[in-house]
Amino acid sequence: MNYNQKLKEKFQFHPQIRRIAQHRHLPKSIYCQIKEQRIMREARRRKELNRRKHSKPGSMPFVPERKKHIVAVVK
Repeated sequence: MNYNQKLKEKFQFHPQIRRIAQHRHLPKSIYCQIKEQRIMREARRRKELNRRKHSKPGSMPFVPERKKHIVAVVK
């Protein structure tokens, strides 16, 4: 590991080494959870768009994604 680290430091300005060094590695379980959450979010979005498309105009107001998760407004 020390040898690999020294090689990265020695060749840090080489374009291919820089590209590899900038990767941020995640544990596989976290990566898979993020992927699953993305799929679920896209499915909810697609379902909402289909409901809006097949319902009466104006019956389903558009609520931005940021506003959906607000529980209460503090004054």
